[in-house]
Amino acid sequence: MVLPILVASAVLAACSSTATGGGSSSQSSSETSTGSESTSGSTSTSESSTESSSSSGTESSSSSSGGSLVLEGQTATQAQLDEYSNPTKALCKKDSYTIGYDVFSGSQAFANLVTKGLTDSANEIGCVKIIKTIDNMDGPTAIANLKTLINQKIDGFVDFQVLDAFQGAVAENLASAKIPGVAIVGADLPGWPDVGAANFDAAKAAGVYLAQKSKEKYPNQQPYALVGAEPESGKIIIDRYEGAVAGIKSVYTDLPADHVIEVQTGGEQNKAFDNARSALSAVPKDAVILVTGVNDEVVAGLFQATQTADRKNVLVNSFGGDDFAFQQVCKYPDQYFAHYLEPLKWGQSSLSVILNLINGDPVPKTIGIVGTDVTAADKVVGCK
Repeated sequence: MVLPILVASAVLAACSSTATGGGSSSQSSSETSTGSESTSGSTSTSESSTESSSSSGTESSSSSSGGSLVLEGQTATQAQLDEYSNPTKALCKKDSYTIGYDVFSGSQAFANLVTKGLTDSANEIGCVKIIKTIDNMDGPTAIANLKTLINQKIDGFVDFQVLDAFQGAVAENLASAKIPGVAIVGADLPGWPDVGAANFDAAKAAGVYLAQKSKEKYPNQQPYALVGAEPESGKIIIDRYEGAVAGIKSVYTDLPADHVIEVQTGGEQNKAFDNARSALSAVPKDAVILVTGVNDEVVAGLFQATQTADRKNVLVNSFGGDDFAFQQVCKYPDQYFAHYLEPLKWGQSSLSVILNLINGDPVPKTIGIVGTDVTAADKVVGCK
């Protein structure tokens, strides 16, 4: 869920504790910060009281738009995925790096796990200071945050801003400052690498799994697919919607067009719930309903709508696999599954990629995780 617009900036020293995976406030109580939150305005930020003396803000060896360091059209191999998700001290080719990090939420469970992966890895390798800002899905706030980070002499930028319309401005500001960036998808950052889900393929795999479960449980019925969309976030998130539909249709090859219902969600659980309640009016009362969407919270909102409408034949595959989704899987083990995208690895990999860019080492344009489907029986879910 999206909070009221509030920007919090936290300086996470390399030796500090990091945010917990599923916290509910914009800054976790376990996180040590030398900055403070500000509530005086939507674009206000707070700088750290001390600035690393070794962070000179010198230009990166990469070009301002990625240049030859970003291998356009190339996708990371499995060996590269394994390497990037395990950053080591070998990346510390300078004594110290200051990395700016803007994230769309300080409370959403998946975002918190990504943040934890980034900050834990920075602490472990010891040469990186992370300065975090939160934009709460407000584009102008994200741009203001980036400008503040640039003024704090960051060496590189990790971009978990998810509104596609503002990514061009992010790229322009990085180019002007000659600072490299990496996007955690989210939304593509022009000229720079993307880290996160292999969106179409991951969502297609989730759709296939969900449809196969439906075939097993309801072998003689054509289901309705209730799929949460968020087209305003751009191609990357559109790929998630289209992948999910393609996966379901690959199992139900003759599924009628009116059995696939696109629900606009804005990426939010509440909006997904409200719009799904209206969409269900087109679905017969005793129909089998398959629920999936572009993130865990959206999927939960859709499922909640089916419960409110007293629909019985419902199967769900969440997309992401954060703590919140796993709670749902444990609560509804016979009908709720999750496509687990290993969010900790998103943060870990983004650190490896940005340090490679600062160090002048080339990286693929796309670092995409396909993920795996899990149930209440899988250890990673943690059901008791």
